[in-house]
Amino acid sequence: MLLAFLLFLLASFSVGSLFNNSQSTLDSPLLAHLPPFEVEINNGLAELTLRNKHNLMPGNRITVVESNGSEVETYDIIEVVLKRRAEVVINLKNGQQITGRLTTQDELKLSNNWQSLRQPLTVYQNRKNTNIPLSTIESITSDHKVVFITTKELNLQGLHLSYYQRKNIEASSYEISERPVWKHENLDENSTNYDLFTPPVIYLVNGKLTTNIPEISVFKEEMEEEFGMELIRFSNEPYPYRLVSWIGETPYFEDMLTKQTPSSSSNVRNRLEVGIPYKKNLDRQGGQPSLVPSSFEEEAKQLVIEKFVVQQYKDDKTGGIKIIGRALVKDFQLGGKSFEINNQMKEVYAGNIKIEVRMTLSKLENKTFTFTTSDRGISFDFGDRLFTVTEIDEVNKTILVTKKGPKPDQHIEKLLRLL
Repeated sequence: MLLAFLLFLLASFSVGSLFNNSQSTLDSPLLAHLPPFEVEINNGLAELTLRNKHNLMPGNRITVVESNGSEVETYDIIEVVLKRRAEVVINLKNGQQITGRLTTQDELKLSNNWQSLRQPLTVYQNRKNTNIPLSTIESITSDHKVVFITTKELNLQGLHLSYYQRKNIEASSYEISERPVWKHENLDENSTNYDLFTPPVIYLVNGKLTTNIPEISVFKEEMEEEFGMELIRFSNEPYPYRLVSWIGETPYFEDMLTKQTPSSSSNVRNRLEVGIPYKKNLDRQGGQPSLVPSSFEEEAKQLVIEKFVVQQYKDDKTGGIKIIGRALVKDFQLGGKSFEINNQMKEVYAGNIKIEVRMTLSKLENKTFTFTTSDRGISFDFGDRLFTVTEIDEVNKTILVTKKGPKPDQHIEKLLRLL
């Protein structure tokens, strides 16, 4: 029996949403003579390459269906791979679209938590680069590859990809003013008008159409779905900036989280003037600092060196003189009091706590995410549900999380405590 692949976006798109055109309808199935897809399977990971452009993203699903319509297997997309310098259409959450070309020199891989990544997506358009925060993107349309996990070896011989191609149609030039009715003329006094067609009552249950009302237990089970997130760890996180040297009265801080270049083993060093606030350099290129000057009015400001001194101390062990640089640092994202960093400290703990959570939805593989106390408001997209951390209590080791989905009107808030 020949199998046919149907691609469904169960989150917010119909089958036809593989081709972006909101003002169009479905035409008849279009079957290519040549295979419009390629699948490579290595160690249980299937990589699907489509010939046509689409907007499949991590969290969407691919369903294998027999020719009689019976479902064989459903796969969750765990990753997409965008080609280097690919032509893309960026679909934003506010409904806008940005068309351009990626500036990446290598393939760009996006996994389930791609919308929570801090590094923006850079698109070249109108002879300039535009940085787009990933958190504002709904989907990306291009000819990118999709990756999913499969335990089966798919035999592709004799298979084809069946999809619906949308096309624009002109608005009708006429209107039907009245609904057609069938008049039963042979009746004498009790003449009655009958509707020509009586549409059946159809219900949408778990993404499937049915003419039968499901049992109450089905709705009860759906309403009582597990929350899907567990808090598993609170731990101190070393401050990412370390005082390493100074010239005159200007200190130099090493960024322990940023390399000079992707292939370099050396961390970036930042020259920080006293009294000037600095923010993260989101558009950083190789060789540039990771912190750039800001202002006290900007919400994105990261830190300021409030005071810096160089002092001499007598070493009790050797009897010699030791020169120590001391900086008083205020971190606006962490909040709290100012703290000292000196060049003798190998690690500094400034109240930045690392938090770890585990995603535990049934029928989905568990995943673990980490963030810090400075990441209030961070969101995680998992299994067509959006989890947002709205409050963090370092003292009681709790976090307040809101969960939206899988349906648009579903909204749950829960306080998670350390297990």
